[in-house]
Amino acid sequence: MPHIGILTGLRSEARCVSRYVPPGAVTIALSGARAEGARRGAEALVAADTTHLLSFGLAGGLDPRLPPGTLLLPRAILTEDGRTLPVDRLWHEQLLERLEAETDPILGVDTPIASVVAKAALRQRSGAAAIDMESHVLAEAAARAGRPFAAIRVICDAADTALPPAALVGVTEAGGTDLGAILGSILRRPGQLAALLALARAAARAERVLTEAGCVVGVFAT
Repeated sequence: MPHIGILTGLRSEARCVSRYVPPGAVTIALSGARAEGARRGAEALVAADTTHLLSFGLAGGLDPRLPPGTLLLPRAILTEDGRTLPVDRLWHEQLLERLEAETDPILGVDTPIASVVAKAALRQRSGAAAIDMESHVLAEAAARAGRPFAAIRVICDAADTALPPAALVGVTEAGGTDLGAILGSILRRPGQLAALLALARAAARAERVLTEAGCVVGVFAT
C-alpha cells in the first residue's frame, strides 16, 4: 500500500483530497503559502516514511492560453535558478491515464507573484505554464530521499489576472483564511473588492477541478 505525502498551501486545497483517502493512506502538510512553511512541510513528509510525494493545489497561470480551472500534470518542475526537476515517469503516466491535463513544466517560486507584468516576465524567461510555491521544494526533497514525486495543480489566477492586495495577506501560517487581514486590506483599499470577488469565483472553479483530481489520488492510495 502506498503512503503518499502531500504538500499543499491551504486547508481548502487539502480538503479537496483528504475526503477521498482512507485513514493512514496519506500524510498532508500545509505550507501556509510561505517558503519556510513549504520547506518544513517537505521535511516532515520525508520523515513520515512516505512512499510517494505529491505537490497538490492551486497555481498561478503564466501561459495566456490557460484559463482558471485548467488541470496541470507537469512533466517537470523548473526552478528560478535554471534547474529542471523531473517528476517520476511511471507515476506521471499512471495519473495521466485517469486525468486529462496539460503537461508543460511549472515554475517554483518562493514568493507570491502578483502582477501581470511579473507573470509575463517569468513566462518569457522560463517558458513555464504556471507557478506555485510548493512543487520545487517537494521535488528537491523527493530527489534527496529517493522517492517518486509528482505534481497536480489547477490554475486559479490566469496569466492576465493580477492578485489583489487582500489575497496576499489573507492566508495564515497554518493555511487557513485570515479574515481580519482580508477585511483590513479591503477597508484600506476598497477598490480591490471587485477583483477579490472575481478571484474567489475563479478559486471556487479551480477547487472543483482539484476535487476531481483528489478523487483520483484517493483511488491510487487504496
